[in-house]
Amino acid sequence: MNIRQAKKEDARLLSRLSMSVQRLHAEAFPDVFKFPEQDDYALSAFEKFLADPEVYIYIAEDPQPAGYIICQEVHRTENPFTVARSHLYIDQISVEPDFQGRGIGKALVTNAAQLAEQKGLSAIVLNSWAFNQKAHTFFQSQGYEIYNVRMWKRSNNTP
Repeated sequence: MNIRQAKKEDARLLSRLSMSVQRLHAEAFPDVFKFPEQDDYALSAFEKFLADPEVYIYIAEDPQPAGYIICQEVHRTENPFTVARSHLYIDQISVEPDFQGRGIGKALVTNAAQLAEQKGLSAIVLNSWAFNQKAHTFFQSQGYEIYNVRMWKRSNNTP
């Protein structure tokens, strides 16, 4: 397996690799997430990510592209309520279904941990939707723990 940093030419590949996880979210919350119809559905979004110097995207190949991770540096200044802190945020991670269970996700989050250490960041943070118990189990197996819970109350106007 090879983990490499994505290049601007990888935008279409990343859009394609994101389809399975996007479909998973769209099936769970069709009123929140768009269902991807074509493999270039998120091309412009990935082009913007790839142009941002504080965004790090890595692609796992085994030997063909099998997954990716998007990480961002986040810097919070001190305010009356919290101390200054910096962390690495995992914005997205996806492993193609046919490649799951082969250590690709583990390799991607290990890569993120190495990046955070290299950058001197104090933590790695991510969000996961409540329905995605498989993701929760995976991240907890990698040493992540729940530290914050988001809640919502949907209005009667929700489609």
